[in-house]
Amino acid sequence: MNIRKNLAAGAAIGAIAILAPGVANAQSDSELRQELQRAQQRIQQLESRLSADLPPATTDGQCFSRVLVPPSPRTITDTIIVAEARTETIVIPPQYQTVTEQVLIEEERTVRRVIPAQYETRTEQVLIRPERVERRIIPAVYETRTEQVLVEPERTVRRVVPAETRTVTETVTIQESRIEPVVIPAQYEEYTEQVLVREAYYTWQPSEPLYLASNSNASSAAEFARSNFSSSDLRELPTGEILCRVEVPAEYETVTRTRLVSPERIVYRTADGGTSPSPVELPPVTTSATRTEIITPERVVEEVIPSRYETLTTTVEVEPERVVEEIIPAEYETVQTTVVVEPERVVEEVIPARYETTTVERLVTPGREETRTIPPVTREVTRVSYDGAGNLAWREVLCEINTTPQAIEQIQIGLRDAGYYNGPVDGLFREQTYQAMVRYQEANGLVRGQLTRQFVEHLGVPWAPLTVNFYPSN
Repeated sequence: MNIRKNLAAGAAIGAIAILAPGVANAQSDSELRQELQRAQQRIQQLESRLSADLPPATTDGQCFSRVLVPPSPRTITDTIIVAEARTETIVIPPQYQTVTEQVLIEEERTVRRVIPAQYETRTEQVLIRPERVERRIIPAVYETRTEQVLVEPERTVRRVVPAETRTVTETVTIQESRIEPVVIPAQYEEYTEQVLVREAYYTWQPSEPLYLASNSNASSAAEFARSNFSSSDLRELPTGEILCRVEVPAEYETVTRTRLVSPERIVYRTADGGTSPSPVELPPVTTSATRTEIITPERVVEEVIPSRYETLTTTVEVEPERVVEEIIPAEYETVQTTVVVEPERVVEEVIPARYETTTVERLVTPGREETRTIPPVTREVTRVSYDGAGNLAWREVLCEINTTPQAIEQIQIGLRDAGYYNGPVDGLFREQTYQAMVRYQEANGLVRGQLTRQFVEHLGVPWAPLTVNFYPSN
């Protein structure tokens, strides 16, 4: 309120400065009244601009946030093409009809039939094979013999016998006996004094939204909005600007001074890891080292590999092939001869044609191709359009300055009873409580993103902000 009065006083002074040249040059009372009216209009314009820039707080502890009042949504249905219209070719197969008909299998023909002659049988001796001399080949006689054949002769090879070693462990001195001094630095202590820097005063104090104060992962309201809302929803969110009129207490500065507690001193390290005020000789530091010692050096020995034989089987001719002559006597056979009594003759006969009933398929309609046009495939898509871009306005809110955990518990209970919150009732305004609040505001057409008085009263929770100091006293 004091800030508004000071700004209004400044506006009045500016109006007088505007009016002064007009008074000096005024020729009549009417001109003076016109100059005064223009000065009053100027003062009203400055007061209206001042009212728009600052929240309308009248009581200490009230908090206001500049929020975006969303525009009115409008649902629009668009028809989109999923698949364009196209043509496709369909092959229609040929059509056949099954019919029964007589099929000629064998045509009529004339054949000649032979009537065989008639014979009479007679018996007589006939020479079949005269006497002859035949030569017969007696094949050669063979036998199988087995003998040993040298495959690989005897040879001498050299083989390397590796050296024989053993492991020897020795004690090695790493550090000789010594005296180690240790410097203990001086110890100091700090003490503080309070010095007055600035007197107490009243001011408009910016405040963080409760959801940002309870979610330490977000460094600002803008970062929290970008990580929790889509780009299309950001225009409905509040700007996050919150101002609260608070009393700033006097400011003191703490001065820190240092004083010596104990001076620097030298002590000596002992063998058990402690320290002593007098010099102590530390024993030497040793370790065990392992080395390899050769017992028998590497050597080369010769080995004789005996000859290798293979058993070979061969076939040897024992008696050669020979030819012998044998006299084969003549051979006779008693045969019966046939004498023609009546000669053979030929007669002609006509064989009629032969038919068979069969089922065949006749082509009725030949195969063809047809082109068919397929219309486009469409579907309807619903989108939301907004008339205008919304406007910014100051709304009274609960912030971290003027609320308590008990008030947050009442809001959590109200959201739980409304079916929007299923988390713990712990008085902490964290992300789960914030998301439930945003869902409730969206469902009921309220301003989103802040604990506004409109939201709290719509939820049925009494509006009772605290009047507190933002800065705790020392």
